[in-house]
Order: sequence, then structure tokens, then C-alpha cells
Amino acid sequence: MQVRYVANACFLITLSTGERLLTDPWFDGPCQQTWWNFPPVPDALKAEIWGSRPDLIYISHLHHDHLHPRTLAPFDRSTPVLIGKLNTPNLKNAIRALGFTAIAELPFETRVPLGTNGCEAVLFKDFHGTTRGDETQVDYDLDTSLYVFDADGTRLFNAVDNTILPADAARIAAEYGAPDIAMLPYASASLYPMGMGDYDDAAKLSAMRALRERTRGNFRENVRALGARRVIPAGGEYVLGGPAAGLSRFLPQPLAAELAAEVGGEVLAKLYPGDVLESATLTVTEDPRATHRGFTDSERAAYALTLADRAPSFTETVLPADLAFDWPRALKKCGANYAVRRAKMGLVLAADIYLDVRRPDGTRRLLFRFATDNDEAAAVTEVTASDRARLVYELDERLLFNLIVGLLSWNAMEASALITLRRSPDEYMHDVHRSIVHFTLLS
Repeated sequence: MQVRYVANACFLITLSTGERLLTDPWFDGPCQQTWWNFPPVPDALKAEIWGSRPDLIYISHLHHDHLHPRTLAPFDRSTPVLIGKLNTPNLKNAIRALGFTAIAELPFETRVPLGTNGCEAVLFKDFHGTTRGDETQVDYDLDTSLYVFDADGTRLFNAVDNTILPADAARIAAEYGAPDIAMLPYASASLYPMGMGDYDDAAKLSAMRALRERTRGNFRENVRALGARRVIPAGGEYVLGGPAAGLSRFLPQPLAAELAAEVGGEVLAKLYPGDVLESATLTVTEDPRATHRGFTDSERAAYALTLADRAPSFTETVLPADLAFDWPRALKKCGANYAVRRAKMGLVLAADIYLDVRRPDGTRRLLFRFATDNDEAAAVTEVTASDRARLVYELDERLLFNLIVGLLSWNAMEASALITLRRSPDEYMHDVHRSIVHFTLLS
């Protein structure tokens, strides 16, 4: 087996049979409006991957850094696409909308043929709601993970973005065998702490360091529990560009040296675009075209600033005049749709959510409040202090328009730092974050 790293969660895996499996393709252009691959992917490498004609494509979940229309555009639409058998059709529908015609929904935790020459695969669904082990009340399958059994006996486990904990890793090793190669997540893909409106720079730095320490520790314990011979840190390989570029100095992604200190350099296989890891020797062949090897926090932040002039695509949205588009009416409809979905899911929440909607010049267009435990939804004049938990989202009206008509996803967009968030109490409300995808006109 040969594993070639491209970007973020994208790998070109060549099996011993010669069949090629491409995972989560995003390597060209931005995703989530402001995310850019870092380290950047050379144009020649992009061309090579597009020209590789993979036999299979695996897409783990719906977010654009895994399902990226621009990156997928050059691939043959008859290429089989593997996904998990999720409890919603969202991922399948999104892939079908891009023109792919051979979509295979694989059952979870069942060994199934991979290709035609004796390889097999097992898919896993969500392990947990968060990396603290919280379970979610939201009945909405999102992340998946992939275990590959090569025909020559080599094993590979790709956790992708799944919130795997040491107990999960230990179970996988016990039930399916310790993999030779594993790709494990090592960074958070959320706006925290970059987009926290109540945090000053010192608070953001403190939160970033605490999150990085916790992430490193979880990575270390997962490596130990899984028992893989070589581990590739994967996912979270991005910087923020455009108006959020300056926030990249608060990214909580640990550096390669930090991860090596946790698990040992003989285990860690930090790959850069184009690098290849061979399963037979467990050695890495470096691609000389890769840049920013062994980068520091300051080098990563400096690169992000070179992207500061990139305008998010939502700024191209031209909204109709006020008389033609009734914001309060539209948002009330979104609130009603959200209430119906919560009821169907049996979701028990108690919080107030405010949308502080801003014009392009930064002045307030509207302040709108909706509740998560009833059907209240209305324009208001101020954020009301109370004992109830509350979240205040400050966002551009063009961005909100894209979100409520389904052109962008709430769940993914939160992570782009284009939405400023204030919360009371200052605690992560995972089920709100996950369920707000249903606050749309189309839900």
C-alpha cells in the first residue's frame, strides 16, 4: 500500500492490487468562504491528482473541506463514490447533484468488498458529539471513518474528522486489528477561539493554548490505544483568508514538533503535499515541491495574511430591495421550520439565539431572536439579559441570506470565523451547533 498526501483530509491511496482510492478531495481553491489549504498545494500536484483517474472516491461527510465541488469538477462522473449509509439523504443528494452516478452507501461496521481484487473496507459512524465524549441529542448522522484491509494484509484506518476517543480507538484495535497506518485528527475545525466576540486577544491566545494542550493529549492517547505503527496527523490543515485572515494567529492546530514530542518521531509521519508513505517500509518519500516544511505558528499566520485580499463569495450576493424581501417574515418562517425539526428529533434545548444581522457597511439591519424550546421567533430591539443560556451570532446580511436559502450550511459556516459569536454562559452548546442546520427556509 502507498499513501500519498495531498491536502487536509485528501489522500491518494494505492492498494497492493493497483487500485486507487481518493479520500475527501479538497485541494483547489477556498472552502467555507475563507479556508485555504496550508501548506499550499502546488499546481503540478493538483494536475497529477486530477489526472490519476482514481478507481474509487471516499467522501466522509458533507462539509466542503471534504466534499468540495470545485476540486471534484474534473473527475469522471462515473467514478464510484463510497459513503456511509447515513440516516439522512443529504450527503448522497449533494454528491448526486454534482453529477456522480455511482454512489455506494456502505453499512456501518460491516466488512464489504473494496474494489474488485480482494480488498475490504469497514465504515464507522459518529463516535461522539464532541472530543470530550459528549453524546448528541440530534439524530443527524454526520461524520464517518474508514478502515481499509488491503489484499496483502496491510491495514489502514482513517478517522477523518470523527471525534474519536481512546476508548473508541482501543475497541477498533481489538475488533479489527491494530492498523499499520492511521490518519488521526489533531485539530479542531471550529470558530473557537478565533471568532469569539467576547474574547480579547489575550483571552483568545489563552483559549487556543488550552485547546491545543487538550488536543495534543487526546491525540497521544488515541495513538497509544490504536497501536498503529505509523500515524499521520490529518485534517485541520488550513488557514483563514479574506476578512478572517488575521484570526489565523489563534488557530489551535498543534505543530508537527509538538505532536512528535507526544508520540515519538518514529511513530509520527507528518506529511506535506505530495509526500508518500510506503506501508512495506513505513518510510516517507518527500516531494521536493512541498513548501513550508516544519512551519511555525508565525509562518502559518504570515501566510494567511497573504490571503487577506480574497473576498468571500457571499459578498457577491445582491439582495433584493427591502420591500421585496421581508427579513422578519423570512426569519420567522426559518424559526417555525426549526421548531418542527426539533420536535421531530425530540431535541430538548433551552436557549435563546439572537441574529445580529449587519449591512455591508457594518450597521445593524435587524436583531432577531428565536428560542430553542418553543416556537417564539421575532425581531427585537435588544439582547435581553436573563438566566437563560443565549448565543448571539453577528453576521453579514448577505451571508445570512446564503445560509437560510441553503446555499451555505450553518454547521460548516460557523467554523469559517465569518460569524462572530458571543455566548452566555461561555460554554459550548453542541446540540445547538449541530441542529441549527435546520434554521432555513427549506428545512
